[in-house]
Amino acid sequence: MSWSVQAVILGCEMVLGYVLGRVFIPYFRRIKTGKFDFYIGDRFAKDGSEPKFGGVVIMLCVIFGIVTGVIFYDSQAVLSFENGEFSRRVFIALGGVLMLTAIGLSEDYVKEKKLGIGMKPFYKICMEYLICLGVCVGLRYCGGVQTAVLMPFHLGYVQFGGLFYPLFPLFMTVGINMVKIHDCAGGKTDTGTDGLCAVTALIFSAGLSSGLAAGAGSDAAQLFAVCTMGAAGGFLFWGCSPAKLYLGESGALAIGGLMTMAVLLSGEYFVFLLAGAAVVVDGACGLLQYIVFKARKKLLMKGYTLHEHLQKKGHGDHAVIGIFAVMSVAGAAAAIAFLIYSGKFFI
Repeated sequence: MSWSVQAVILGCEMVLGYVLGRVFIPYFRRIKTGKFDFYIGDRFAKDGSEPKFGGVVIMLCVIFGIVTGVIFYDSQAVLSFENGEFSRRVFIALGGVLMLTAIGLSEDYVKEKKLGIGMKPFYKICMEYLICLGVCVGLRYCGGVQTAVLMPFHLGYVQFGGLFYPLFPLFMTVGINMVKIHDCAGGKTDTGTDGLCAVTALIFSAGLSSGLAAGAGSDAAQLFAVCTMGAAGGFLFWGCSPAKLYLGESGALAIGGLMTMAVLLSGEYFVFLLAGAAVVVDGACGLLQYIVFKARKKLLMKGYTLHEHLQKKGHGDHAVIGIFAVMSVAGAAAAIAFLIYSGKFFI
């Protein structure tokens, strides 16, 4: 996909993100407070009325970007869905992300309206797994998916064959929930760093898109990465600290779904551990904290996650974002190198 098309999508999505936030925030705030006021208030101060539902803004931007990209790539595929492998792959993956976002939206609504604690985590994880499994199976019948994983350090491919279909959706589900933890553990906004998850997704997508372009990778994955980058950038107008709109579970599931679907479409699965280094480290710290607490009834860190620990150590939101941005840039650079390296291998 040409750089000019990517630039158009990026620019339009960022503008759209700003406009959608300005329009929808008063309506989202009404769900939380019961009051409607089109005046958002001071952009650089919180007043306690900041709503969730960031997934709505992100997904509307992504839908715009995907449709625009498909029109540029193959205008006939928009009018005739059965034609064009590219369009089928993109829309199947997009459908999976929309279903994940819908789960998050229902949870955000229940919690903002204070109607209960929402769905049990086990049921949500099962639903996420089934959605990811459905996308993998769907892609199998429209061009196939890469069932071999290229390992680094010239170790070659590891072929999973039929085992790929139950195993990779599990990997995707773990990745999606790592993104949720990276945003805010337990869905509590006071444990999160405003804008951190969107910044990480933006850098992740930039690295994946650049690596795929340099390594002649999948156009479908590249479109997904570019759309994720633009949507995250547009959301940051309102979601960066101090936030006027929180990602919420809808936004975390949307970003997690977009990141994992882009990796699935790329066929370069190891790249998630590289470009998503910040997400993986934060999620691993949360898991380690949980294990230590269960075993010793003691906290290993001051917070559940690494970013919460840094906050409680006295680092401000922007300092925490800077630390994780450096980590993400290093991971993105490694991902670009890996994707260039992968372009030299053939199964």
